[in-house]
Amino acid sequence: MTQENARASAESVCGAFGAAFHELGKMMSPPEKVEQHFREAGKHILMGLREIIDDRIQKMSQTEAKGTSVPVD
Repeated sequence: MTQENARASAESVCGAFGAAFHELGKMMSPPEKVEQHFREAGKHILMGLREIIDDRIQKMSQTEAKGTSVPVD
């Protein structure tokens, strides 16, 4: 077998494995409706994290009153 034939044979085998893995990936992928559900769930998780961060920023931005108020007679 010449070097060129060996290379062509290897490419053919790799191509066959590539096609097989591609088909396997298509078979194992969830339906579009499931993918959409997970995308929406991920978006809601990020929105929840944003709320936590916004709340923490608000609390850090509030100035605490220094000292105490004492009534004077």
